[in-house]
Amino acid sequence: MKELISEEQANWIILGLSIAIVLGGLGFGFFRSASSTDKKAHWARAVLVTVVGLAVWGFWNVYNSIENYYGLDSLKALGINFLIAVFLGVLFFGLFALVPRWVSQTKAGNPGR
Repeated sequence: MKELISEEQANWIILGLSIAIVLGGLGFGFFRSASSTDKKAHWARAVLVTVVGLAVWGFWNVYNSIENYYGLDSLKALGINFLIAVFLGVLFFGLFALVPRWVSQTKAGNPGR
């Protein structure tokens, strides 16, 4: 039975997705900040989206390393990857919730800057 996509094709797809997320985040920051009163918060979100794009590529490489070491049918590899994914989800959820507020409060606290 032939594979639907090869490992190399999957790597190219994830790399393309990561680049699209990075460019989308920067585009979001550029176009949203032009019409926004809170430019710092929008740029903070744009930078976070860019970091998410880089994290997607990094997680893909870590995921593959773990799966190659333990095997695709390993419950240990599944558990490790699940914990890493949950950690990244909680981390980025917290960052997206806190960083724009923190940047907005910093701006309000220092009106002369």
